Amino acid sequence: MYLLPDDSILHPKPGSIHYTDSYSTAILSTHPVTIEQTGSAFLSSAPRWVEQMLLFRDNLVRLFGLKVSQPTSRKQMQIAPGEKAGPFIILDKNKKELILGQDDKHLNFWVSLYLQSSENTPQLLLCTTLVHYNNIWGRLYFFFVKPFHRLIVPSLIKNVVHQLNTNVR
Repeated sequence: MYLLPDDSILHPKPGSIHYTDSYSTAILSTHPVTIEQTGSAFLSSAPRWVEQMLLFRDNLVRLFGLKVSQPTSRKQMQIAPGEKAGPFIILDKNKKELILGQDDKHLNFWVSLYLQSSENTPQLLLCTTLVHYNNIWGRLYFFFVKPFHRLIVPSLIKNVVHQLNTNVR
């Protein structure tokens, strides 16, 4: 079972989930942030080393016919279902959750950015990743990606929250 709030768009995700992780952190902004602000920060907060790794990954997997990231400038970014942003497609959204992901021939993945709010406590950003392998190539691919994923996501979430804390007043 994966860790998602009961009212998450992805809960319960149909089909089998082969990998899941969740990271959460408090947003200390003096004003509540929106899911659009959170999504924009997420899509524009990758550390430079992550951008370089994605470029290397894209050049490598292109040889095998897998989908590659689409460059997106911050001005072009729309936080709306169907929009493409780097390695993601915005799949769904509501007031407190944004679902990003991609389906490919080797695996499907989904990322939930979920804002939890309650009185007298800071907003909490919960970032959950779900992965489904479509075949042995997906399992093999993610075997090599997983260690990097576990480094990238916490770093990215740290940058997202820093950006939200500094830019939202």
